[in-house]
Amino acid sequence: MKSPLRQFMIISIVGMTLTILSLLYFHIGLSDHYFEEHLDSHNQSLAIALRNTLLQNDLEEALIDGSENMSASMITKFASVLEDGLRWLPVVKVKIYSRDSIVLFSSKSSEIGDNAQQNNAVQQALTGIAVSGRVHPNDRNEFDNVIEFEDLHQHYIPIESSKSGKIIGVFETYMKMSNVASDIQAKQSTIFWLIAVLLAIFYLALAITFLRTHRLLQVETQRRQAHLRELKAMHANLEQRVVERTAELDQAKTFLQSVIDGIAMPVLVIRPDFSIALMNEKAKSLIPPDQDEAEYEYCYQVSHRKSSFCLQPEQPCPLKRVMEHGGPEMVRHTHYDADNNPMIVDLLITPLYSVKGEFLGVVEVQHDVTQMVQMQAGLEESRSRLLATMDSVPDAIFNCNSEWVIRSCNQSAQGMFNGKESELVDIDFTNFFTEDDMVNALSSETPVRQQTILKPVHGKEFPAELWIGLLEDPHGKTSYIVVVHDITSRIKTQLELETTRQKYFHQDKMAAIGQLAAGILHEVGNPIAAIAAAAADAKQAYDSEMEEEYVRKNIELINEQIIRLGKITREIADFASPKPRERDLLDLNGLLRSVTGLLTYDPRFSSIGVELQLDKNLPAIVGVADQLTQVFMNLLINAMDACSSLGRGKNNIVLKTEFDGDRVHISVKDFGCGMSNETLEHAREAFFTTKSVGQGTGLGLPLCDTIISEHEGEFIIESEEGKGTLVHVYLPVDLAAEETDKIEADNDLEEN
Repeated sequence: MKSPLRQFMIISIVGMTLTILSLLYFHIGLSDHYFEEHLDSHNQSLAIALRNTLLQNDLEEALIDGSENMSASMITKFASVLEDGLRWLPVVKVKIYSRDSIVLFSSKSSEIGDNAQQNNAVQQALTGIAVSGRVHPNDRNEFDNVIEFEDLHQHYIPIESSKSGKIIGVFETYMKMSNVASDIQAKQSTIFWLIAVLLAIFYLALAITFLRTHRLLQVETQRRQAHLRELKAMHANLEQRVVERTAELDQAKTFLQSVIDGIAMPVLVIRPDFSIALMNEKAKSLIPPDQDEAEYEYCYQVSHRKSSFCLQPEQPCPLKRVMEHGGPEMVRHTHYDADNNPMIVDLLITPLYSVKGEFLGVVEVQHDVTQMVQMQAGLEESRSRLLATMDSVPDAIFNCNSEWVIRSCNQSAQGMFNGKESELVDIDFTNFFTEDDMVNALSSETPVRQQTILKPVHGKEFPAELWIGLLEDPHGKTSYIVVVHDITSRIKTQLELETTRQKYFHQDKMAAIGQLAAGILHEVGNPIAAIAAAAADAKQAYDSEMEEEYVRKNIELINEQIIRLGKITREIADFASPKPRERDLLDLNGLLRSVTGLLTYDPRFSSIGVELQLDKNLPAIVGVADQLTQVFMNLLINAMDACSSLGRGKNNIVLKTEFDGDRVHISVKDFGCGMSNETLEHAREAFFTTKSVGQGTGLGLPLCDTIISEHEGEFIIESEEGKGTLVHVYLPVDLAAEETDKIEADNDLEEN
């Protein structure tokens, strides 16, 4: 079977099958719909007739009675009436429900007394609505919720009282539909097969007609194909002649196009009228992708996006210049790419001549130099900015090669080393060093930062901070960048600051001694009085030639009091005399005992009372003894001033030390007047004091804060007005390595 016939057979069979099934579907649907309506109408009429018959036989009285059970006589009576009325009808079951949905009567006696409150049909009928439904065999009855084994049609009819008009019950009938359904199915089957036979006859007639038509079309198609073959042969002959005539031209054009397409730069062949005769793929790529290439006929359309040739004096048309002098031309123009972005190109224009010497046009080759021009401009800008930045930096900056020969320097270097650029360039940078260890440091492969003494070209040596960094270019060659910072003024300022601080330390000590003066005078007065009395006794004994033992005791008393005076003067001198600021290992407990011992000469100190709680296992710390003495002297004097109004012997000051991890903790607690929050906020500020004029300068606590910070410690003040003050001092046991190096460097610079 050929393809067209096979397609016709398949399509027609499928179409007929769908037609038969559609007709059958609609026929069955209409039949079922008609059947359902007929059943509803017929069965409703039958149920109403049966209900009315029972109402005539005392059904209303039985329902109005309201009893949940119907008497046996009444049940027998209703059964007899129904048996006579249903003898020739296909009714299989009848039920009567009370207003409470109780089955009062059923042709199936086992169902009498059942509760139908869950039956939706009964509940709807009690509201006055007749309800019906069909149940197919082996399906669940949606009203009674039981499985039926026969084809049934059930109907629920409300029973209305003839007296009050109210619904007093429900009457239900079950009609057997098996016989009727069988008759309907038999008729539907007959109709279906009749339609199928008619369609089959129609299909056979249609197939015969199609086959005859198909044969006629095949004969006509064969004749047309023969004629078409003749036309194709004639067309092929003509095509062959055209191909032979144009083969050489195409070959030459293809060769030329392939040559210029192989060039990585845009190439255009331009006629004297500025029209483009030929261009390679690179030149075509300059045309916007959303534009038609055929619209770009002239060179100025492609290159400048203009409608006429170049007239600007700064960008003269190279084609016109070539036509004027006849030789090649090279110019730089601004053209546009496919995205209409400007690009800088170098143009090489070469003239074309025929065999007869006629000018045919030019060959234009474009070289994009945009990136190169931008890089040159950026490089020049970066160089200018770098030179300007280096010249504006106050530090001297040198660039040296791998042999430490200076290649360039900034203006600050010329001023710092007292030499012109010509005097500094091409000399060895190590000539500026005065220390051999700096020459050794240059061999380090890591950045170097160090303080040293440098020697300029002209002038005196000066202290400087040196930073040396290693540079490596893409070719692997190394060079160095050297930054020199003159720290002469910084060291001078540090020395002046340290001198001022030392003066203040000494003045503060003198002020403390001044506060202790009355107590010291009292302490010194007692030994002097004892010495004077002993000397008077000794003189009297000498004059009266008393016993030698009496004279010896007086001499011993004089000696003891002299020793006591010496101790007092040594302590005062030791505290008052300036001491070096080098850091050393300190016994902190001993230092605190010395401070409190010195303060015992102040009568306020002895009257207030101090409790020492010193940790015996406290380790030694690294610090400046003179500075820490001043710190704790200030803190204890402040505590005495705060407690000056309190009574005697109350231990109003507690001095405590303890070990706290990697640091020591010293606390000074007093139970004096305390500080307000506002006073506490300003306590560390210089020249802030709450004492009266002449009793305080406001520099004690700021000085303590500065000294403790220099010792890498922590200084905390806690105070509450009326309850006292607690000061915490935390000092590290060991200094960090960098801090030790800094101290040594500062000491070396001070010596220099």
